[in-house]
Amino acid sequence: MASDHPFHAVAALAAARGTPDLQIKVERGGDYVRLYSTDPALFFKHRDDPSDSFDREAFGQSKRILLSADDCDAGPEATLALIETLLEKFADYTFQRP
Repeated sequence: MASDHPFHAVAALAAARGTPDLQIKVERGGDYVRLYSTDPALFFKHRDDPSDSFDREAFGQSKRILLSADDCDAGPEATLALIETLLEKFADYTFQRP
């Protein structure tokens, strides 16, 4: 079920903590779920989720970060901590492709 996607709990925790730039994108009746940030321009895809052309449409100038099941199995606290670390690591990311 799409509502069981681990990114829903991560997004709820981020919102509860006031993490300003981490949002969730849910499309296609819940079959498409991504977390994203606009500054830096990153989006997070669960490795087990299918590829979708919407990634290019919505996040064409963002860096894709794949999170594995292991990255999400420790719960939303650990996943959010990992994402926050990645946001810091890629803080200076700028789109490079022409």
